Amino acid sequence: MSLMPQQPKKSGPSGQFFGPALVGACLAVVLSVPAAAYTAAWIGDTYTKRALIYSAFLLWAFCGAAVIFAKTFRQEIKPLSLGRIFLWFASAWLWPLLLLARKK
Repeated sequence: MSLMPQQPKKSGPSGQFFGPALVGACLAVVLSVPAAAYTAAWIGDTYTKRALIYSAFLLWAFCGAAVIFAKTFRQEIKPLSLGRIFLWFASAWLWPLLLLARKK
């Protein structure tokens, strides 16, 4: 055991857990909050119905962002841009289609 401080090992830009993929997934969830709220307000006519719709949509988007993040964080190396943030947002909502297309 050495008392000298050691430099952390760098794994390179690819495969970093705290990288552009995590930021994209978090931004997709943050942008999904108002999207789910506006959609729930548009569809639901009672508070209970709006709350259930909002919760279901937010859970759907959160699960989508988590699944897409788990599938792509090792390969995601491009810096974030407005287009890539929109791509993460769309992917968080359409994630079952992306998984089905990937299996074919």
